[in-house]
Amino acid sequence: MADYNKRKKTNPTTESMNLIRSHIESGNFSKVYLLFGEERYLVNQYRDMLIKALVTEGDTMNFTSYTPDTFSPDSVYGDMITMPFLAEHRTILVEDSGLFDKSDESILASISEMSDSNILIFCETKVDKRKKPYTLLSKSELASCLEFLTPDIATLSKWITSILAEGNMKVKMTVPEKLISTVGNDMNMLKNEAIKLHDYCLKRGEITDKDIDDISRSPVEDKIFDMCEAISRKDSQKALSLYNDLCILKTKPMTVIFLITRQYNQLVQVSEMLSEGANSSRISSFMKSPEFVVRKYISICKNYKPQELLHALDMCQQADLYIKTGRLTDVNAAENLIINLL
Repeated sequence: MADYNKRKKTNPTTESMNLIRSHIESGNFSKVYLLFGEERYLVNQYRDMLIKALVTEGDTMNFTSYTPDTFSPDSVYGDMITMPFLAEHRTILVEDSGLFDKSDESILASISEMSDSNILIFCETKVDKRKKPYTLLSKSELASCLEFLTPDIATLSKWITSILAEGNMKVKMTVPEKLISTVGNDMNMLKNEAIKLHDYCLKRGEITDKDIDDISRSPVEDKIFDMCEAISRKDSQKALSLYNDLCILKTKPMTVIFLITRQYNQLVQVSEMLSEGANSSRISSFMKSPEFVVRKYISICKNYKPQELLHALDMCQQADLYIKTGRLTDVNAAENLIINLL
């Protein structure tokens, strides 16, 4: 039996959050911070915490920020070596510079030249850990490289509950996981939906699953899930109707193919674990998905033989290849994939 625990990646988010909190509490900051990762909500939250701790409100003399449009290596270097003016720190914020997706480490090689009072914060969407800039920074004692991944379902559920339960609101136990299943695990979206849900139920004083059905809009991923479920039942009318809904929502064909491929990847994974004796609880823990979602996957798997799931996944990958090699347009590839899966 495969050892799924060994394959499970450690989530560095807690360590990243604790490190920034400890630096703020102690007042001992790194010279350079790199904040990155898939969970932009946390990246932005801890960026703001650092800036609040380092910059006096309204102090434009000692705080400079760069966006992709204004970023200039020479300008950043100039700020790095300029002493703060009547302040403890000079703080430089650089967002989405693209430096960590390249092999150019020119600015980072100058860290040792920085004034002791200056602090440089990078917030990056794209970071390639194999490239020299990340390697250089991660090995430097002057820098902290902090990755923020999406928390697991249990942590997200507790966080959502704290938002929903504000003002002594009663929250049914199933609500947090249903909300995650409905809107996805993006924390920005979850927070917005949780606040909307709380306000919607304010007069009644209680939040139930039905309230989520009433006001929370299903994202594209949910329609893809429903489409895959319809495909597994050979319900062509339902599957094609859902695809039409996606077209109305202006979902790109490549996105449809990508999400269908991801669904079948997960179905293959569930099928494999089921064949090895795993139950829904264990699969849920491994996949970081709510258990009731896993039960839906298990239900779909019952409509397939393992070889059929692998063949379906192969068709998904072939559709992507047809687009990349120019054999089919993205629209034709998406439509052909759905028809072939049926």
